[in-house]
Amino acid sequence: MRGRVGLAEARTAQAGLVRRTRVHPFSAPSTSIMPLPLPIEIVECILDLAGAFPDLSVYLSPPYSLYSTDHDLPLTAIKLSANSLFSLALVCKQWNTICTPRLYRCLPIVDDTAVDALLRTLEQSQITAAVSGSDMPFGSLTRHLIVALSDDSSVNDNESEGFERRIVRRFGNLGRLARCLTHLEILSISIFLQDMWGLPLPYYGKDFAATVTQTCAPSLLKLHLHHEALVLFSRRELRNLLESSPNLTTITGPGVGDCIGCPVTLPYIPKLKYLAVNSKGLCDHIGHEDDRTPLLDHIHIRQVLLSNHWVHLLSVQGARLTSVSLDLRLGLNCSEYLSKFAKFCPNLSYLEICIDDWVDFPRLESLPPVERFGIHVHEARNSCVDLICKTIATIQSPSLKVIQLMSPGMFEWFASSDSVKSAWSPHAFRVVDCDGRELGPPE
Repeated sequence: MRGRVGLAEARTAQAGLVRRTRVHPFSAPSTSIMPLPLPIEIVECILDLAGAFPDLSVYLSPPYSLYSTDHDLPLTAIKLSANSLFSLALVCKQWNTICTPRLYRCLPIVDDTAVDALLRTLEQSQITAAVSGSDMPFGSLTRHLIVALSDDSSVNDNESEGFERRIVRRFGNLGRLARCLTHLEILSISIFLQDMWGLPLPYYGKDFAATVTQTCAPSLLKLHLHHEALVLFSRRELRNLLESSPNLTTITGPGVGDCIGCPVTLPYIPKLKYLAVNSKGLCDHIGHEDDRTPLLDHIHIRQVLLSNHWVHLLSVQGARLTSVSLDLRLGLNCSEYLSKFAKFCPNLSYLEICIDDWVDFPRLESLPPVERFGIHVHEARNSCVDLICKTIATIQSPSLKVIQLMSPGMFEWFASSDSVKSAWSPHAFRVVDCDGRELGPPE
């Protein structure tokens, strides 16, 4: 009977976390479990795979594509993973013990999240762990915190709720929440505001920025800045966070440029390797110093007109760079970029471009001497195999060894086409899909 009661309590708390309605504090399920034929390590591995959260890897894998860093946050995929873990936790007592802590690995805080109830669970878990001296509090299990909030009243069921009350409910307890996350590795911020009509950005962070810097900075590895991160961090506070994060390896997202300005003015970040460069402004060369990011070697450029930040970065860090991802979806002049890469980046080994359609493929007479060339096509499904093959055949580079088509599904297209061999021109490089499988005609 007691086992059934404990499972019911766990079910109530998990339902609140997954459905974002109500979370109740509960004690961790009993560790006394019924033996199964499989070793516990194998069961844990299977359940990890069945309920894996997306984007929990803090290191990028070859070929170091940074294109995905400009995408929206994977909230739908995270919800599906949480639902899977919730369902698996209800199978038996053993699976409940395994799955419940994993529900807290990734915490998305959205407009309808019951933050007060979630806080009660996290803080009660801290008390329980301190008293027992054995169990880890749930907050220490969280690796990825997503703050995706807005000040919009249209997403609230209570239309009569006042603006100030809504802001306090959504943003007011973020500082307390951050205090519970002692081993946070990834922080993603995306704030949506109603039209400001030219007014300055509001500041809803309260003690969130200071708490994140004090509690989470030592373990922080990855920082995603999507939309209006300055609502939670002033520029000074964000700089303090960067200065206090000795293990930070990645700063990505479409909002990086608005928050940090020219990347050559970053504070000293000894382990930073991956950086998005997408500022809209001009830099006057003030505050430029070398050796502030000694390990930086992979950048993603999503350029806008008139900004000179990417040129400044190449002129200072270009010799260290080995990988560049270039977003050409705004119809920018590719030749200008390629000539700068050839001038400032003698050690560049991987180049990736992102275009809207294969008909927008740029002329690449001045392709830098890279060994790997990635091509990500936003509307790849609208292209035929003949066009893809003819486009690839125009690429001439003696140093090029591999072309990788980053859009998913390419392998099936090429394998099912009878026109690949006739459209393919002789070349010295291999062509593979996003998973590394060989494309093109058979030998």
